Amino acid sequence: MKTQNFFLLALLSGWLFSGFGTKDLVQIYVSADGTEAADGTIANPYGSLPKAIAAVMKLRNTGNESSALIDLREGRHQLHETLVLGLEDGNLCSGEPIKSDEPGLGSISDSAYLTIAAYPGESPVVRAGVPVTGCQSAPADLSDLPESAKGKFWVADIPNGLDKFYTLYDEKGRLNRARAVCFVPTKAGDKKTLYFPEGKLKNWDNLKDVELNLSPGRAWMINMLPLDSVDEKNGVAKIGVSATYDIGPLAGWVHTEDGNSAWIENTIDGLDKPGEWVINSLTLKIYLWPANPAADGSPQGILAPTTSELIRVGEKIDYEGLDDQPVRGITFSGITFSYADSRVWTSDEDQLGWGMQHDWDMFDRPTAMLGFRGAKNCQLIDCKFLQSGGSGVYFDLYAQRNKVESCEFANLGEAGILLAGYGPGTKDVNHHSEIVNNQIHHFSQITWHSPGIWAWQGGYNRIANNYNHHSGYEAVLVITRVMPSKKKIGEGGMTVRNNEIEPEDLVGKRAGYESWLAREKYNHSRHNLFENNEITHSEQKLSDGNVIYVSGTGAGNIVRYNYIHDNLEHSFPSAIPCDDDQNGTLIFGNILYNNYRFESQIASKGTNDVINNFIFNPQCVSHWSYISFESVPVPDSKVSHNIVISNPEGGKANSERMRPGYTPGPKLVDTKMDSNLYHHPGDPNWMNEHFAMMRAVKLEQASLVGDPMFIDPVKGNFGFKEGSPALKLGIEPLVISKMELNKN
Repeated sequence: MKTQNFFLLALLSGWLFSGFGTKDLVQIYVSADGTEAADGTIANPYGSLPKAIAAVMKLRNTGNESSALIDLREGRHQLHETLVLGLEDGNLCSGEPIKSDEPGLGSISDSAYLTIAAYPGESPVVRAGVPVTGCQSAPADLSDLPESAKGKFWVADIPNGLDKFYTLYDEKGRLNRARAVCFVPTKAGDKKTLYFPEGKLKNWDNLKDVELNLSPGRAWMINMLPLDSVDEKNGVAKIGVSATYDIGPLAGWVHTEDGNSAWIENTIDGLDKPGEWVINSLTLKIYLWPANPAADGSPQGILAPTTSELIRVGEKIDYEGLDDQPVRGITFSGITFSYADSRVWTSDEDQLGWGMQHDWDMFDRPTAMLGFRGAKNCQLIDCKFLQSGGSGVYFDLYAQRNKVESCEFANLGEAGILLAGYGPGTKDVNHHSEIVNNQIHHFSQITWHSPGIWAWQGGYNRIANNYNHHSGYEAVLVITRVMPSKKKIGEGGMTVRNNEIEPEDLVGKRAGYESWLAREKYNHSRHNLFENNEITHSEQKLSDGNVIYVSGTGAGNIVRYNYIHDNLEHSFPSAIPCDDDQNGTLIFGNILYNNYRFESQIASKGTNDVINNFIFNPQCVSHWSYISFESVPVPDSKVSHNIVISNPEGGKANSERMRPGYTPGPKLVDTKMDSNLYHHPGDPNWMNEHFAMMRAVKLEQASLVGDPMFIDPVKGNFGFKEGSPALKLGIEPLVISKMELNKN
């Protein structure tokens, strides 16, 4: 029950109080219009969230152990720097440890000790954007200004206290940084050398502010790199931070929007569209062509971000040892988080070896608006993470039994939610959290490779009923993909806990089950349950990606009852792959409907089980097959009760893909393949050759060819009509209505 305001006032004034015990709820109010003389009551609220946190701490220091509720009123609550919530802000009672072999939250031992919530019926926004004021019409003869921008752009001073930032906003959202014409590198360089076509780069006055954006010779990622020098005559530029790979052209098969793979940002000559902007950290000026101008044409509501991380929960991390002390029992409810900056690469020391697979994210860095770096029993309920340069939420290092529920993540520069424990080693403290009923969409808008959800060294998590759509690259990652023998400056090499790796486990090659098993005990993204999610419109920007990607990590991950549909880009390898000799994964009961260019719909590199999945209405023939087994041996993989309906042009249902450098390779006859249903819309003999091969070794003996006779697939009912051969095989019917956001 909420404490009456006059009781709260008595507490804050230091009076003796009676009439309620120390376990009653303390309630404090915050308004964006609060005054210096505030006391935290609803009539006289504090003017900032940090002041409210300080008031709660004052109560704690007097011995009050009551749970606290901070109510944020309607309005924009400004944070100028990261607000850190430490041990004293959470519940100091540890409670009994809860052990479970089941994925997910289980029961929570600690109740919410500090809740920061929206006042009922109101929508407060916590943000890092500070106003940009004093805009003046810029001179039309400014050097390098495009003709289209003359007379239309404005200049203002960078706000006091800032010198450089990488995103800019107006009241409607994130604005685009000026981008020059795209190009393709003329030849391969090294990680710090770019060879460029004539006229594409200049030795700009503010060269240190100019950034090269490109896919560095690979299809699956993008780097954003500061320039160090430009030699216009010889067409060569030096880069201030090493790219992930040598900088050069992409392979010919790579799909891009316009055939280009590189461009320059933050130059005046690229400022040619409304909503674009440039900064010059030498003159401390912002140049802007407003997207939503005032009546006189001037910019309005322009905001510059002060930090990449709004709030961090946690501070007592024992990186080298085992004595992490997590913050417990903090809940955020009904709050919108917005307008934080991107965190960019500024030095090799900060970047090399600290990237997680292909540098798709950086290990233990403040890249998200809300960070949990040592947290237990914390919750995010009905919050929004909108319009930011980085990610929404990360749970780094120690993170256990936390929940993200009924939240929205949208228009983010990077990822939605990241679960990232310690690097490969024996320390396994990131597990048993829940990511449920969230909408994650239009993310990866700056760093195109960022996923919606990523469990990297995070295990036993339940990820369910989320709606994930419109991503630049892959939607979901369950991977570690760092070899214990990795060199320090290689991808993820700095994260490896070398002192915890046994010498005999320093395996340097992916060569099948035994080499995977030697690494598995150090790779803790295991026993994650990914179920009842809907995913669509993935890989809108990059190539050679997937939808749900399980790779190079622990055993026991389950991908089941997910609806993967209308992923229509031409550049997917697989909808659900187990990559790089991944083993021990169950792929069960998924509907793969109306998807386009996959090498295969489901791929397995290793011993994994593929059971009761429906592949229906593929928009093209899969390059290898609809279900493929690749690279490494796949002994005893269970492949049963699947329905595969081919494209009208046919293709293979199953294949074994041999690859150079992998010996021995996969064999279909080594699987346990049976009781599958296959259908070609126009060819009843489609499976004859496959059946002859497999039945010769007593496999596929119960499998059938025939129309599954779905009840109404267009309306999402993948049950079976009477007489369906699927009923004879014992195939479980699937219903899409369970594979989506829970609207109750």
